[in-house]
Amino acid sequence: MRTFFHKALRFKFLLLFLLAKGFAVKSSAQDVDYKSYSLFVYNFIKYIEWPENKSSGDFVVGVLGDSPIIKDLEKLAATKKAKGKNIVIKKFATPEQVTECQLLYVASSKSGSIKAMKDFSKNKAMLIVGEREGLARKGAALSFVTLEDDVLKFDINKAEIEQHNLKIPGALIQLGMVI
Repeated sequence: MRTFFHKALRFKFLLLFLLAKGFAVKSSAQDVDYKSYSLFVYNFIKYIEWPENKSSGDFVVGVLGDSPIIKDLEKLAATKKAKGKNIVIKKFATPEQVTECQLLYVASSKSGSIKAMKDFSKNKAMLIVGEREGLARKGAALSFVTLEDDVLKFDINKAEIEQHNLKIPGALIQLGMVI
């Protein structure tokens, strides 16, 4: 049985390998590489720990709004598992449609809904991931950031992660940028 430390170390080496090879981690504002986003989301799923009471059933990833990431997440869900569970992708057009999910990806077009989603997810083990920079400061747990050299990174709002009873490994914290 692998310990949390071993999982974190494996994740760190995987991301360092991807960064070193330049594999799908470069993007620009004009040409967003959603395959990179989906790979990051998958690794968030793999390495962030949800409470035990969320360990039954499918692993549900919700996507709020229109985003090209849906296609890549659906491809990923068809071939991968999350903690031994099937990954199910659900698309929501409005915040009012959002139902229970372990991870909610908020598309740029719905970034104004972060506060509503933060309120909806209060006291729930839900990881909110923002597609647009700055959303971690507004209530998302994680949000993507493209640095000046077009390297894709992510902001981490540790307070939001802890508020939802999720655990993030130190290696993941080191790869992101804590706000």
